[in-house]
Amino acid sequence: MGTAASYPRSVTGASRSLRWSPRVYYRLFFAGLALLTVLALAASPAPAQVELTVHPSMAKGPADAPVTIIEFSDYQ
Repeated sequence: MGTAASYPRSVTGASRSLRWSPRVYYRLFFAGLALLTVLALAASPAPAQVELTVHPSMAKGPADAPVTIIEFSDYQ
């Protein structure tokens, strides 16, 4: 077969210590931040909307009370 190509030490050393420029790191950081923002906005559930009908026999107290408490229960 032949001998493997031998490179001078300066070439192999330079390739190992090669670093990206700061611009690359900033772009990766902001791309990751944008991705996390999109995922957080997409994952937030929409608030549940429920229509309630209240019959006067279901209520206690005055009709113009400042607070209304609604209880959901399941009798099984």
